[in-house]
Formats: sequence, structure tokens, C-alpha cells
Amino acid sequence: MQEKTGGQSAAAKAGYGIASALLMAFCITIPVMLVLAAVLTFTDFPEKYTTIGVVLATLSGLFAAGFRAGMGNEKNGMLRGGLTGLAYMVILYLVSSICFKDFTLSQRAIIMIITGLLAGAVGGLLGGNRKAKPFSRLNSFGGKSDSFRKYMK
Repeated sequence: MQEKTGGQSAAAKAGYGIASALLMAFCITIPVMLVLAAVLTFTDFPEKYTTIGVVLATLSGLFAAGFRAGMGNEKNGMLRGGLTGLAYMVILYLVSSICFKDFTLSQRAIIMIITGLLAGAVGGLLGGNRKAKPFSRLNSFGGKSDSFRKYMK
């Protein structure tokens, strides 16, 4: 029997989490890449640091996407984050292969795919193991926390 959660099956909810995490990764990576391109165009930024900038932009997007994918799932956060990282890197590989009309899998591409998988898995691990703050703790700005309220009369 299919498990239903909130009107969606568990598989559909997991797919939605990964899809929204992938969208978030691209929404982080693309603006960072545009800023990096502007810096390279309008300044004397050394081109030897371009690869490092691209890798850091990609990994930051993947880490955030893995965190997002793992947030909704305490048990399989690392797995979902890793799948998100893998899917992101496969999409990037396919798009770049289509643009450059070269589908060879180089050592650099394999390293980037593995690095993306690991970054997503680490983000998913941290996202799945995060402890949410209770809402009442957020409301007690400047006042006493609710944890001591039971002792006050």
C-alpha cells in the first residue's frame, strides 16, 4: 500500500524535494558565476584563479542544495543530498557536452562529478541532522525564554 503524506505519495514528495533543491542550486550558482564573470571582465583579476572561483561557486550551490534536500528528511538526508549533487553535476555535464559537441568523459569531469556528489551529501547530512529551534524561542527576543516559564509564578 502506498504511504500518503499531505496529499502526496512519499516518492512524489521526495522527488519534489530534490527538484526544488536543484532549482535552488542553480539559483545560487548562476548569479555567483555572473558576478565572477563581471569581476573578470572589468578588473585585473588573475585568470589563474578562475577555476577556483568556478569550483567554489558550484560547490556552494551544491552544499546549499544538499542542505535543502536533507532538511525535510531526517533518515536519508545524506542520500538525498548526494542524489541532488549527482543530478546537478550530470545536468551540467550534459548541457556542456551539448554546447561543445564533445561527450568525452575526462578525468576533470569525473573529479567534478565526484566532488559534486560529496558536496551534496555533506550538505544533506547537515540538513538532515539540524535541530530546529522552537518557535517560542524565537518569540522571546529580549525577554525570558519559555524554558524557565514553568518555574515562574
